[in-house]
Amino acid sequence: MIIHERLAYLIRQVENQSATADELKELSDLVLEDSTGALSAQIEQMLQVPAMPAADPAHWDQLADRILQADRPKVVRMWTWGRIAAAAAVLALIGVSSYFFLQRSSSPKVPVVAQQSIHTDMPPGGNKAMLTLADGREISLDSAANGPLAQQAGTQVIKSAGGQLLYRAEKESTNTALLFNKISTPRGGQYQLTLPDSTRVWLNAASTLRYPAAFAGRTRTVQLTGEAYFEVAKNAAMPFTVNVDDLEVQVLGTHFNVMAYNDEAQIKTTLLEGAVKVNKNGNSRRLVPGQGAHFNRSTGALEVTAVDTEEAIAWKNGFIQLEGNDLPAVMRQISRWYNVDIVYKGTVPAHFKGIIPRNVPVSQVLKMMELTGEVHFQINEHQIIVSP
Repeated sequence: MIIHERLAYLIRQVENQSATADELKELSDLVLEDSTGALSAQIEQMLQVPAMPAADPAHWDQLADRILQADRPKVVRMWTWGRIAAAAAVLALIGVSSYFFLQRSSSPKVPVVAQQSIHTDMPPGGNKAMLTLADGREISLDSAANGPLAQQAGTQVIKSAGGQLLYRAEKESTNTALLFNKISTPRGGQYQLTLPDSTRVWLNAASTLRYPAAFAGRTRTVQLTGEAYFEVAKNAAMPFTVNVDDLEVQVLGTHFNVMAYNDEAQIKTTLLEGAVKVNKNGNSRRLVPGQGAHFNRSTGALEVTAVDTEEAIAWKNGFIQLEGNDLPAVMRQISRWYNVDIVYKGTVPAHFKGIIPRNVPVSQVLKMMELTGEVHFQINEHQIIVSP
């Protein structure tokens, strides 16, 4: 009962925006050290917490458990979706519109709340893309009306009510030559499309996918620059191939991610389901789920290792991935998603762990990172200046 009363007091302090730094830490510690879930359940009851949007519950469960266990060798309970939402709601009461885990690389992981203010701001990216048809016509998908957009090789090109691009075959094409379409996202853009064979593709910012308006022959081949997540429709008679420069990813039907930005040192293929074969200059490696193939552009080495698949597709699930990335790698993600240029003043050897939602303005992302005390940011029009 004493703990319950203390918890109620701390929540009232947060609600009234009068909680001290020590009280905020006490509340955070109570939630994190709660091995039974009783305190989190009390928070849910007190706040009548609604479900949080923009994330799959199972995904949050896995992320929270992995983040919390990383620095805690003792048994740590799995946070349920409701408990994560409760903690998020408590933090949101002091004026923060997002919830995240962030830490210094040598410090215990705790929820962190941004309390400062950056006046200059930029909104997050959204569904933006340009479709280029086989005859060279261009259609801005973010401004085009929903409904049919064009006819290509006996295939109807449609923008769905949900803002996705769909290819729907109306009749078998008699064309011997393939008609290629291209979809390109700008910095600050993303888009989802369904190819003529029902393969689903999520395209990340600053990326381009070139593909036939109707597949024919013995293979289904597309070309990628940037990053995309694929859920390939199974067709054993017509294997699916993603070409990135002269690297090939061959599949029959599977779920995988390819990251191949020109400003990244490696081309990374991550397999979530099924099987893929990665070929580079005659060097062929086969992946099983949970593995990634990393091709080093400078050395030409192709390596296969066990990887965290959730980290690889964090962008698809609405997050900026910090885990496993140094500061420049994180800032490249921010540059693409918020359409900003990054300028460094001095060397900043900061490393982070965790995730940050990418559906918030860039100022909130930067404030979250600044709370580590290892890096500082200044927004100057469309530049972010990074300093120690």
